Amino acid sequence: MNITLILAAAEHDPLRLTDPFMPLSLPLLAAAAPGHAYTFVDMLAGETPDLAAPAELVGISARLTAERTAFELADAYRRRGVKVALGGPQISANPHAAAEHADAVAIGEGELLWPLIVADAQAGRLRRFYAATPRPFEARGLSLQQVPRFADLAREVHPPDRRPYRKRYAFDTVFAARGCPIDCEFCSVPALFGHALRRRPIEDVLREIDGFRGMFYLLDDTVFGRPGSYAYYQELYARLGGLRRRRLWTGQANLDAAASEEGREVIRRAARAGLVYAAIGIESIDPRVLARSGMIRKMGVETGEDALARMKEHLRFIQAQGIFVSGWFTLGHEEDDLGSVERTLAFAEELHLLPILCPLEALPGTRLHARLSREGRLDATQRVNIRHPTLSDEALLGAIERATRRAFSPRAVLRRSLHHTPLYGRDEPGAALRMRARMQRTLFTLVLQYHMRKGVIGLANDFR
Repeated sequence: MNITLILAAAEHDPLRLTDPFMPLSLPLLAAAAPGHAYTFVDMLAGETPDLAAPAELVGISARLTAERTAFELADAYRRRGVKVALGGPQISANPHAAAEHADAVAIGEGELLWPLIVADAQAGRLRRFYAATPRPFEARGLSLQQVPRFADLAREVHPPDRRPYRKRYAFDTVFAARGCPIDCEFCSVPALFGHALRRRPIEDVLREIDGFRGMFYLLDDTVFGRPGSYAYYQELYARLGGLRRRRLWTGQANLDAAASEEGREVIRRAARAGLVYAAIGIESIDPRVLARSGMIRKMGVETGEDALARMKEHLRFIQAQGIFVSGWFTLGHEEDDLGSVERTLAFAEELHLLPILCPLEALPGTRLHARLSREGRLDATQRVNIRHPTLSDEALLGAIERATRRAFSPRAVLRRSLHHTPLYGRDEPGAALRMRARMQRTLFTLVLQYHMRKGVIGLANDFR
């Protein structure tokens, strides 16, 4: 079959033309159902689908901001008589709306579902829903094929087929594990990938990385792992550091690994293996928010401890290993007031973090969305869909936009970068290698912030 796979993105998406990471979902799908002529279209990279190009099946993946674009594309292809399957995080969270625009809707992990969809499309018997989840799925009278489990990452995930991509990305992408046991109220990851941490064979992960030409992004929800997986990540990074070519890489992480010696050893080995930047979801500096939402579990804070003091201690340990950290914060919790934005920025400045400030939104499929829906506090007509008891959208979003511009000013960028320079390369054997590592990583830090600036400020403007 001629199959077109599309990563949807709205024309005005702030990450459009600024996201340097190779999307991994499309290569994973192509590998799951090989033997077909695939065309990839990455709309985040500025590519545009050619509606006139030959295609017997089109698969479109969408996140929250791309839902409308995905639906419009699907409608356009179906008017031409092309079969369309919709999938991705937002589709999994809102499948019945997607079913109005698609011949097939995928809910859950694509590696289990895409081969079924392709085979059924060839046979002319597409079902409306395909679900890979252990939870019952209500099809509301429409046809359904359900796989009542998550994928076995050792047997059912194949090496991604990246060949159909037409461009080279600044960062390759790879993943080692899926699933998250924390279950923060606002997060959709447990619903998509489950609460258990599933791991790929280390040999498979290293084989992929060894084929990369440059830097890469490890897509795990936390590259530091969780209790019970620390030995896995220690071995992964020890062997990664032993590959014939050393590469700089990035990922997202949690603070709780820094609360134990076993977790700290993971962080040390990750840094020695080339981890130069970690995006950490700190979410809030208000202990009340952290406790109520369940986020406190990923901060490495024990009952009765001073939460902020412990969080600062963990952050400083991570930075001391030569890892540059961005802190991702959500603002607009019911406990927040207008001063929360300034206090969050001051926290980031004290710790020399790169702050990413976002308004809290309730995503479909999360416990937060369900709770606020019961409480009558959702309003889809607003830019932020949560009715705050005291803050207006205009006041909150204006404060976030102003704070973001300050955080990404040239002076702030330079100050953060130079603070980290003495921390880079301290474990390198010899003065020449230490100097090289410091120059390389300082340059990386500066370039990273320069490229992030456009997207993050654009996102803050888009909020307004």
